Formats: sequence, structure tokens, C-alpha cells
Amino acid sequence: MTNQRYVIAEKLNIPIVIAGEAGEVRWNNLAFDETFGSDAVQWLKEAARAVAGERGWLHGFFLDADEHRSTDVEIEGRTYRVDRIGNPSDFEDGAVALSFEDVTRQREMEQAKSDFTSMIVHDLRGPLSGIQGTLEFVLSQEGTRLDAMYTDLLQEAQRESERMMNLINELLDFSKIQSGNFTVEGEPVRVAGVLKRAVRSLQQVAARDEIFLLNAHGRDVPQIIGSVEKLTQAIINLISNSLKFTPKRGLISVGAQIVRNGELPESIVITVTDTGMGIKAQELLQVWEKYKQSGNKSLRGGGGTGLGLYIVKQIVEAHGGEVSVASIEGVGTSMVLKLPVKRAA
Repeated sequence: MTNQRYVIAEKLNIPIVIAGEAGEVRWNNLAFDETFGSDAVQWLKEAARAVAGERGWLHGFFLDADEHRSTDVEIEGRTYRVDRIGNPSDFEDGAVALSFEDVTRQREMEQAKSDFTSMIVHDLRGPLSGIQGTLEFVLSQEGTRLDAMYTDLLQEAQRESERMMNLINELLDFSKIQSGNFTVEGEPVRVAGVLKRAVRSLQQVAARDEIFLLNAHGRDVPQIIGSVEKLTQAIINLISNSLKFTPKRGLISVGAQIVRNGELPESIVITVTDTGMGIKAQELLQVWEKYKQSGNKSLRGGGGTGLGLYIVKQIVEAHGGEVSVASIEGVGTSMVLKLPVKRAA
């Protein structure tokens, strides 16, 4: 920082500190002193100290990557959003400038909102499951003579109830993500089994809409460590998304290939490819963001929450993987999940 920057920072009401990697205070403004007092020297050192092999939160700010520019930190019973100002390379002696914003009330309101959403969603799932069961039972009865009009109406009600259940499940997962309760179990996962289960769960929906849904994974796909339920959900979300935009007599193919490092499998690449409407080039970078929806109109009617692909991304990243997408308008789309092959300890 230049002297001019110090003068400006000194007059701001936002606490600002320049700290070294060991947590030592190199400089701070008056607002920092007034907010944290003498205790700041101690908790900054604790924030830099490694405990049980884990580095403190201060360490991340010395990495130049964008994802290390901001974090929430609990300090003396309050929550602060800590933002890095500039980069460590701005200082010759290896330091970072940090600002602190008290977001305690904001985070409490977010948690209350998340809890309320979870409660409402849980209450809706029960009766909706009953409605789905009733519709499925009536439509499955052989020998029942229903007028074609009533059959069509019941099938339409079944489709809408399925769509509503998907929306409810997305809201529940989003609530868990926002509250920090979205975790991944460390259990062996048969990827081939996950793909088979996901395809089977939507096979009737695809057939009803006259779409070919193909399970085309390669042989000998290895196990990974993660969550069977969440990975199955991720694939179901991708297939459901493809079903919205794939016309009749179209094809959706689900596959998996192994990426090797020498003789050992290093990662598994799962693809869900469709012959649907495709995605506009300017929308490709936004498809994994929350509340983002395609500019194309769904062929199956009804909208969505805009959370399906966002939740897929969160699931994959929780497994240490990454997502990508390739698409050509009018030709189709390929959603790609790359998951590391981790072995149980």
C-alpha cells in the first residue's frame, strides 16, 4: 500500500489490518482497534497457526487464487466476512490486507430463512407422496375401464405431481447447501450401479414422452468413495434436464469412461448427452449457476427453480470433482462430470 492508501484506510469505518503469515499485525486502522481491541493480536496468531495438520483461515488469503479472496470467520461470538484487499504480491514483505464486515445479523436471517424453507418443504412432501401413490395405483389397475379423457387427465396430474416433487426436492437440497449441512458420506460407490439406478428411475418418464434413454457406460468402471444417494440424484437431475429439452424420438445417452494415470484409474468421466435443443453459446458459462434457466422453452411444459444444475455442481465438487458442458444449438448437449477415483483408507 502507498502512503495515500494508508491515509484513506485509516479514515474508513471498516476494520482493516495488514497481517503477515504468522499472524503478526503490520498495520491496522482505528476502526480495527475499536472493534477488536488488544485481543486481535492473539486471535490473528491463532488464525495462522496449524492445528492437527490443518492450517488456520489466515493461510488461505496468501494464495493468489480468486476463491481465497473472501471467507466467513467467527470472532468473539460474531460472524465477520473477511475480504482480501489486493494480492499478497502487492507487499514486498509478504503480507495481506484484510477488511472485516460484521454479517452476524445477515447470517442469522439466512439461517432462519433456510430453516423455514426446510420445514415447509418437509411438510409438503408427505401429502404430495400420497397423491402420487394414489395416481400411480389408479393408472396401474388392469381391466379398469376409464374414458380416454379421464386417463389423459390422470396422466397429466401424475406428470405435474412428479414435477412438483422435483421442485420440492431441489428446494430442500438448496436449503441444506445454504445452511452448510450438505455433506458427502465416505462410502464405496459403484458408479455403474448409480447410472443404472438413475436411468431406471426415469425410464418410464422417457418412454411416455417417446424419448430413447440409453445406459451406455463402459465396462469395469471402478468404485469411488462418496455418496450413492447424492451421485444418483446428480445423474437424475441431468437426465431430467435433458428430458425437458429433447423432442420426441430423441436420444439421451448416459455413459462413463475411465481416465488412467499409467495402469491406475485416476478419474471417472460421466456424460449425459442428448439430441435436444442445445444451449446458446452465451448461456454456457451460466448453466451451473443458481436460478439460471435456459432461454429455450421446455418442451414438457412448466418451469423450474433454476437450481437443478447448481445442485449437481455442488454434489460433484463435494466429491472433489468438476463439471463442464458442451453444446451446439439445434444438435444437442453433453453434460460432463469428472470424479476422482479415491480409495478407502
